[in-house]
Parts: sequence; C-alpha cells; structure tokens
Amino acid sequence: MDQDPRTLRIFISSTFRDMRSERELLVKRTFPELRRLCSERFVTFTEVDLRWGITEEQAAEGQVLPICLDEIERSRPYFIGLLGERYGWIAEDFPAEVIEREHWLKEHVGARKSVTELEIIHGVLRKPSMRGHAYFFFRDPGYLDRVPPGTDRADFESEGGADREKLRRLKAAIRRARDAGHCQLSRITAIPKPWLTSFGRSSPN
Repeated sequence: MDQDPRTLRIFISSTFRDMRSERELLVKRTFPELRRLCSERFVTFTEVDLRWGITEEQAAEGQVLPICLDEIERSRPYFIGLLGERYGWIAEDFPAEVIEREHWLKEHVGARKSVTELEIIHGVLRKPSMRGHAYFFFRDPGYLDRVPPGTDRADFESEGGADREKLRRLKAAIRRARDAGHCQLSRITAIPKPWLTSFGRSSPN
C-alpha cells in the first residue's frame, strides 16, 4: 500500500508498559520537529501510536494484530521500533482470516510470538526494501538499576526466561538487519539530532 506522496505516516512499535516515557518524548519533542521539517516541504506528517487506537472491544475480539498489521502497511516505508527488556503481550491465537491474508504468519502459529515481534517481522525483517526508513532503539539494560523512585521496576523487567530468550533472538535478528543495511539501530538515551536530519532528508521533497 503506497502512501500519498505528500503525506508521511510513521508507525511506532514497542512494548507499552515500559516505554511510556520514550513514546512521550517522541510525541512531544521529536515529532513536532519532524512535523516542522515536513511542513517546510509541504508534506503532512502524522504518527501512528496505537496506545490510543485500539478499543477494549477490539482487543477482546482478537483484532489487535490485524489492526497493527494494517497500520504498518498504511505507514510504509516508515517504522520506529523501541525495545527494552520486556518481550511484550502475546496473542493466544490469530484470526483465521488474518492467516489467510498474511501467509507468513503460518510459520509463527503456536510459537507464542509477541505482537511487538510480529510487528517488527512484518514491518521490517521481511522487507529489505525498508532500507533507510526503519529505525530501532534499544534501551541500555543498565537502566534497570536506575529506575526512578516511585516507579515499579517490574514494569521494565523481562516477563520470564522463555520471553527473555525470545527477546534476545529478536534483537539479534534486528542487529543482523542493521549489519545488512536494512535498518538503523541506536541506544535509547535521547533521540539524536542526526537522526532527525537523516529522517528529514528521507521525507518527500
């Protein structure tokens, strides 16, 4: 699905509970600057942050994954992934109609993959054409020792041994994609100014 050449949509993928502050930073500081850069080029910029886009009813009906995959398609080729130490929410099953439409999901049935990992697979790892448009940020694991007072450390810790291993493999796959030139990867400290500049250059002129 091609974007309107004068509209730039960017999909944000992350676990939610542990990435609230990072998403707020993007929404309040980084995206307004990108919106300004795009406006100078007469381009409309909008971010897709599904924290606010999925209702409880849709979640109960198993619509989380289909909605996420559809929004990734609408946002191509732009994608941001944020990962800390949590693997994320795992959908117990996939709607049959989604598997029929997205044949690649068949190899993940029963593997208990998180929605975040499936977003990343669909959005970037299966698409070498995302080169230059996908950006990943990994939080320093040492952040667990610096969690602010009053914050529940459990919100930032791995859900368990199996999920920790799945996350390790996912991050390794992203690093391989980075090494192949399919995406960019940085640590989460602050969203760097050079990233803004490079992203601005990748927007439509």
